[in-house]
Amino acid sequence: MTLSNSGLSTQIPGLSAQIIDYESLFTRLQSGHTLITANSRLVRVLSNQYNQWRISRDGLQWPSPKIISWGLWLDKLWESAGLQAIAGTNRAVPGSRQLLSLWESTLKNEPLAHELLRPESLASQLRDTRKLIAEWQLDLTASAWLGSNNENHAAFYYWNAAFEKRCNKGNWINPEDRAALLCKTIRERLLTVDENIDLLGFDEFNPSQTSLLSALIETGKQACHLTISSQQNKAVLWESTDSKEELQQMARWVRYWFENDAEASIAIVVPKLQARRQEVERQLEQILTPDNIGPGNNGGRQQAKPWNISMGMPLARVPMIETAFDLLKLLDKRIDIQDIGRVLRSPWLRGALIERNSRALLEKCLRDEYPRQLKLNEIIYRASEIRTYDRQHHELPQDQQTPQSWNSPELTRSLNVLKRFERDNKGPRPASDWAGKLDQLLLSLGWSLAEDPVNEVPTGEQNGQNWQALQAWRDGLRELASLDATIPRLGRKAAINQLKQICREKVFQAHTTPARVQVLGLYEVNGLRFDHLWVLGLHNDNWPTSAKPNPFIPGKLQQAAQIPNCSPQRELEVAHTITRRLLETAPDCVFSYPGQIDGETVLPSPLFNTVATTAKSDLPCWAADHWLSVVAKAEKPEIGPLLMPDKLTHATARGGSSILKHQALCPFRAFASNRLGADSLGTPADGISPMLHGSLVHSVLEFFWTETKTQAALLLLDEKTLNAQVRKHVDYVTGEERGLKQRPAFRVVEADRVYRHVKDYLALEKQRDAFEVIGFEKEILPIIEGQSIRLIIDRVDQLATGDEIIIDYKTGKVEPNKWFGERPEDPQLPLYAISAEQTPAAVVFGIIRDDGCLYKGVVKHDGLLPGLPPKQSKPNQYLIDAGHEMTATIDNWRQVLHRLMANFLAGEAAINPKHGLKTCENSYCELQSLCRIGELFQQHKSSQQSEWPEVSS
Repeated sequence: MTLSNSGLSTQIPGLSAQIIDYESLFTRLQSGHTLITANSRLVRVLSNQYNQWRISRDGLQWPSPKIISWGLWLDKLWESAGLQAIAGTNRAVPGSRQLLSLWESTLKNEPLAHELLRPESLASQLRDTRKLIAEWQLDLTASAWLGSNNENHAAFYYWNAAFEKRCNKGNWINPEDRAALLCKTIRERLLTVDENIDLLGFDEFNPSQTSLLSALIETGKQACHLTISSQQNKAVLWESTDSKEELQQMARWVRYWFENDAEASIAIVVPKLQARRQEVERQLEQILTPDNIGPGNNGGRQQAKPWNISMGMPLARVPMIETAFDLLKLLDKRIDIQDIGRVLRSPWLRGALIERNSRALLEKCLRDEYPRQLKLNEIIYRASEIRTYDRQHHELPQDQQTPQSWNSPELTRSLNVLKRFERDNKGPRPASDWAGKLDQLLLSLGWSLAEDPVNEVPTGEQNGQNWQALQAWRDGLRELASLDATIPRLGRKAAINQLKQICREKVFQAHTTPARVQVLGLYEVNGLRFDHLWVLGLHNDNWPTSAKPNPFIPGKLQQAAQIPNCSPQRELEVAHTITRRLLETAPDCVFSYPGQIDGETVLPSPLFNTVATTAKSDLPCWAADHWLSVVAKAEKPEIGPLLMPDKLTHATARGGSSILKHQALCPFRAFASNRLGADSLGTPADGISPMLHGSLVHSVLEFFWTETKTQAALLLLDEKTLNAQVRKHVDYVTGEERGLKQRPAFRVVEADRVYRHVKDYLALEKQRDAFEVIGFEKEILPIIEGQSIRLIIDRVDQLATGDEIIIDYKTGKVEPNKWFGERPEDPQLPLYAISAEQTPAAVVFGIIRDDGCLYKGVVKHDGLLPGLPPKQSKPNQYLIDAGHEMTATIDNWRQVLHRLMANFLAGEAAINPKHGLKTCENSYCELQSLCRIGELFQQHKSSQQSEWPEVSS
């Protein structure tokens, strides 16, 4: 298979070129040649292959081959020049983070950058731009920098001048500037290079590399550009339905060759590998190592992965390192519940195994009882909390007080260490001091020593990767310490942010045992050869790639120098070169592309017009069933009647009115929530939750009526006095709420909202007949069918006639029609009514909302409350009748509620939502994964049964 000869030029006068095989390459290395590669991955691969070659020749020991990447070779030359005290080599070469720090400090002091929101965010882009300019030897004195209308070009020109001035002042030399100085010293015979040089894996040489190689050749050194001999290949092009099918077929193809050719080397090439890494690995895992997806049969051990992915991940995304930063976030003044949750669930902390249950309950407690952001002291208090009250809120004797179920002593000790560290380390310090202190802090917390659950013993490979991640972390700390040279002192928060940025930029690639299957990026294949190659996703929209000119370099300078990404023509040449290289990589090549992406049809890349297409059936493929198909074809489970649990014999049911509410909505929900204690793990709202707003309104009205007591007293208050009294209670209630204390701006807004709502509701209260408030947040403990239920009645009013009215404040949308029927969806007020000492004259919601305040409910007769009974109409008739026959209504409620409680206590737990899936959605039930209502609904739908099926879950 051949392509056009157009492509990138690598011509350097005096540089010889040679096409060789691996045998000849290893012979040259054995004879002492130095091999310089385009990237460090090629160094690792060739070093391993060379060692295998020496072993095959009965070698027992041998010197390490001289294989080195271009960057490390430059470092070696610079070190040699420095040892010889060559002029200019006394300047310090900044490390990666030091270089960024120099750019950031330059931008902070430059007037042009002051208009930017975050000028330091440009530092990495400006660093890369300057490196590009140096490597491609662009003229910074050209008029194009200041002559165009593009302000980016001029801005970079001035920023770069300021940056160079700062480097000169600090005696720094940029890494990319060393090549020019080395060229000069080599040409002047001040620096000698002894070895013969071979180069491998270079598609092209930039001008900086060309100058350095030319200088070596001029001094009489031998340099040879090697190319591994191409494979005589059979290439085919295959169109898949979509990206998912493409990945699945690729994985089956890999397994076919993996099993049928025991010595074969297999490569998978993935454009944009970093973005697609997870989905590629997921498909390989499902086909090559399906035992790893669930618990295995070998004591829980993971099967070794027969593939290796070349593209590493940012160190900050390694789970162990993520935990380190989550722990450091606990030093902040306010901590997000999501960060706390990750710490509580992490295995990379002392006590994680023995306290995993209590820490899970602690997270549940924090999410239920606190706002989204907490303080460290609040977490410590809850983690060490002692149970001092019983279920009826009676204080326990000292000898009966026990730790709460979420009490976690090991965690408490760790959190106290964090608290002391936060207290003792507040001022600015040198970066090296912070590096040492942060390292010691994490070690004192037991971080990096994961405790493995029983029967989940990590493999040697896993332990090795953890150790490598820890060493990479230590390298990051050393980079942080190196900032002493560029930043005099840092605050704690700034030091942690610097460390986090270092770990985001540091790519972590664990060194694993050699694998037969290699997953590579598009630009990593040069210099490698395989037996089988599959290239994914090269369609007409992404190959050739689009040009992305550098925004800080004038366009005509970019195109004149033909720097990377400068023009479509340049990208076409790159694509031709890489495509040809791919075709030379293996004798068996498959190029695939998805026929559709996001519903839109795509075509193959035009560079493959000469490649023969093939059908799916002609591709070698592992033919066995996917594990999902095996499960689907397995014998179906027997479905029998749903067996109800035993009768509840102990007072272990949780909840008040929610027991009856859940039993009416769905018996299984009452069983799971109120008997088993199953509950979801909620996330507190970022702002003011509806529940918090309702609680604040309740508290303000309670304080107001405790002080005012009667409507007559309310009517005597003039507007100014009334406003002051309401404002006093609003300020007190919002000032005491722990979440609003931490957020003053939220407190002001919410206080005004509560004040407005309370004033509107009091205006409605003035329209009533005379009354006295005789009950505030009244606690009652009615017993229904032997089960005690704790209820809190918001308010009880007494009229001049002696009648009583039960009022429940609501700030949400509610309807009294949910009080009625055989399965009342909101039985709270009916419970209040049947538990009252005398038959109430009215049972109502006091609705307090932005869209108006009103009463809704049932009343004995007209005139008791504004707007009740509702206007005469067919939909409202049942409410009118219920009020007029209040005694009969309450008797009916009593029968219904006692029956529901009896069913609950008897163990009635059928999966039977009142209105099917609508009940699950409308009542925000989060237990659907437990009861599997979706599967039952589909079964019910397919069988067209008139009733919900009695099946076991």
